[in-house]
Amino acid sequence: MVLCFLKVSSGAFMWFPIFWNDLYNILYQLQKGACIGDVFKEVEFMDANGGTLHHGESILRERSSPPKMTSNFDHRVESLKLEDEIDQTLQALRKSQNFEYRLAEERLLVQKNYIMNLYEQLDKERSDLSSHTTMVETDTLVDAVLQRVDQIKREVLKLKDMKQVQNGFGSTSKTILKDYFGLEAESS
Repeated sequence: MVLCFLKVSSGAFMWFPIFWNDLYNILYQLQKGACIGDVFKEVEFMDANGGTLHHGESILRERSSPPKMTSNFDHRVESLKLEDEIDQTLQALRKSQNFEYRLAEERLLVQKNYIMNLYEQLDKERSDLSSHTTMVETDTLVDAVLQRVDQIKREVLKLKDMKQVQNGFGSTSKTILKDYFGLEAESS
């Protein structure tokens, strides 16, 4: 594309920095998530008001006078549109964050309660261990206590992994989100 542009005009090297700047701005806006239609509307607006590329040729117009606005452009309408878009974006963000917060709160509290119940079972099993005197009962209860301790360790590690959501779901590993919060990662 650049080579075709350079062939268009004998003075192309003079216009290349302007073209490159325009191309860079377009690519930058697209990378930041701008809609391609909006980007090209802006290019058309710039072209109509003292601008940039026009049908493959670079046209630099005099900028001594301020750019002329089209008669149908009303900055108040555009300002209201921008305000509305920002309000909608912020509301969607708040809603998303509220959902994430409630989900994290629910799952973390369930995990905490599960661990607390395991501690209670461990206390009961230790108490049972101290009251039994036969060797067979003691061995069985010791095994149960050791298994319960291992189970508690696993669940505490799981809770530690789950606490990674403190920085937001977007910063949390997809495996943790899937395994502990039931959220599937979106394919990009």
